Amino acid sequence: MAASSTCALTCALITSEAAFMELMDLQKAGLLLSGAIYVGSILWLWRGLSGRRSGPALVRDQPSVSAIVAARDEEATLPHCLGALARQDYQGAFEVIVVDDRSRDRTWDIIAAKAETWSALKGVQATPNRRFRCSKKSALAEGIAASTGEILLFTDADCRPPADWVRSMVAHFAPGVGLVAGYARPDPVSGVLAKVLAVDNIGVGALGAGSFGMGHPLSCTGRNLGYRRQVYDELDGFAQIGHLIGGDDVYFMRLLSAQSKWTLAFNRQTVVLSQPPPAKLADAIQQKLRHASKGGHYKGRAFYLAVGIYLFHGFLAWGLVQMLWTQSWNSWVAGMWFMRWAVDFLLLKRMATPEEGALLRYLPLAEVLYIPYVLIFTVVGRWGWFRWKT
Repeated sequence: MAASSTCALTCALITSEAAFMELMDLQKAGLLLSGAIYVGSILWLWRGLSGRRSGPALVRDQPSVSAIVAARDEEATLPHCLGALARQDYQGAFEVIVVDDRSRDRTWDIIAAKAETWSALKGVQATPNRRFRCSKKSALAEGIAASTGEILLFTDADCRPPADWVRSMVAHFAPGVGLVAGYARPDPVSGVLAKVLAVDNIGVGALGAGSFGMGHPLSCTGRNLGYRRQVYDELDGFAQIGHLIGGDDVYFMRLLSAQSKWTLAFNRQTVVLSQPPPAKLADAIQQKLRHASKGGHYKGRAFYLAVGIYLFHGFLAWGLVQMLWTQSWNSWVAGMWFMRWAVDFLLLKRMATPEEGALLRYLPLAEVLYIPYVLIFTVVGRWGWFRWKT
């Protein structure tokens, strides 16, 4: 009887060990495959940043330009934004349209007071009834309707474009170019959390600039963006993306890329400065959830690429938990972690401005925090479990 029990126990252990080994083989295969996808994606972006694919030649035309800003409860930051826009050195016709998106503070008073001394500024008060699901899209649409420029430029009320911003963006609108995107970085940056978020911002910028450089744009920011009025009219404005929360920048860019023959360009020469990242962890989480919510609308090859990257982070997390749980070293998992850090460092180093170089020392911490961000925030953000600015 005892011998029979021992035999059964031995068989069970052997079976369990075999199943465990199969699971480890599956983990290794998944880690290798998804890791190859990740490394290939990073190198693809790196190539897009390398300048091997030259963009359109810069032009010297000076078409009329309208800079459009939607502002909601921005009394603390709007004066700095307006000051930066007033210092633009563009020699062509230039106007600034600021839309007060139902602010509850002194935002409208600031707009009205500035308009009395600056003839190029026009204030617009957003109507109570929103045309689109997203309040900002509705406000921008009203601003565009009130503008007259051939080129529409966009930045946020908490941003400070440099003096050559308009001139530099317009120079990238060569014949056939319908949209020009640019980079924006937070300034100033202080505190560990803000610096980690600033590292993430460099990565997001690399995703945009690198994919634009490869001719398959994946991301852009409304803090530094421009497109032709003709493009806006041809696509019927935001009508096709009006049901989506946010994305007045990324969704419109993807719509243009998919449905138009216009080409797109990226301007790395002029960087817009924005407000520092949220100082409170709760606010930072809400911001990243809003950003992550846009990833669920990728289509085609971009969607499968995103799935591969998601799985890679899942396998990395699985391996890390396994090493901590068993207190054993896994060279495959450790090697993939190091490889991920190495390729990310190369990409971010190429993208970072001189002022951002010192931030890369926080990359190892950002790499660890990015795992739960990808695995959790992507899912939570996709289902809309976040707060929007109401």
